[in-house]
Amino acid sequence: MRVPPGRPTIRSRQVAGELRRLRKQAGFTTGQVGAQLGLSQAKVSRVETGSSGLRVNDVAAMLGLYRVPEPRQAEILDLVRRAAEPDWVQVHGRGLPEQWQTLIDWESKAVALRSNHAWLVPGLLQTADFARAALRDTAPAALSESELDALVAARLARQAILSRDSPPTVHALLGEMALKVPVGGPGVLAGQLRHLLEVVRKPHVVVRVVPLSAGAHPGLDGAFLLMEFHRDPPLVYTEHRTKSLFLDDDAAVAAHRAAWDRVAERALPQAESVRLIADLADRNG
Repeated sequence: MRVPPGRPTIRSRQVAGELRRLRKQAGFTTGQVGAQLGLSQAKVSRVETGSSGLRVNDVAAMLGLYRVPEPRQAEILDLVRRAAEPDWVQVHGRGLPEQWQTLIDWESKAVALRSNHAWLVPGLLQTADFARAALRDTAPAALSESELDALVAARLARQAILSRDSPPTVHALLGEMALKVPVGGPGVLAGQLRHLLEVVRKPHVVVRVVPLSAGAHPGLDGAFLLMEFHRDPPLVYTEHRTKSLFLDDDAAVAAHRAAWDRVAERALPQAESVRLIADLADRNG
């Protein structure tokens, strides 16, 4: 079975990136892989960049060479077989950090991130205390301390991209209510607001507040993250109670981009947003 080349889908892009990571982890060069498997170095490189169609047999041979455990091989080969399908739904379980790893992978490759969150400060900008309280209080079932520790660590792992040498530009639209809900109590909220004031000092980060006076707008419909890449098509990520959804369909991406633009039109400029956040931080102590 062969998935034809063309516009890369989210699954083919994920497989390509994973094969590149696994090869490096195993200590092989593309030339060595080609020599071992009877492929040209150029072919291996094209597979790893997503510019070549994926063959199940080729991918299986690479995974075997890299000594990837069989359960993980099965997961990757399933992605190859379904590579032509648009979009990607991930069902949540209590092992949510594994689900977030996919999001971390895509965020690490992005050159621009644009988000909309009307009701809660997004995970990429949360403090550890705020994240713990938010995860604990919004979970559908009680979580143990060890589960909470793992979830908080996974959420904070996303934030490494904000401090790397070439970070993506980040433009977050936050509803005013997201800055007022006392998640974890006034002290935790105040710490979160002060953290936002620190984050916006980074030249690549913009945080703008959508005031309550803006009235109804598309951002009230649900949170989403629009990820843009250097060469590959953009993706949209949305997260719900039981599943996450990655969208790469042109129409879906265009709809979310248009929604983000409409919300941005109603948001305060960054300077006014910073003053509002600072005022709320002072009020909460």
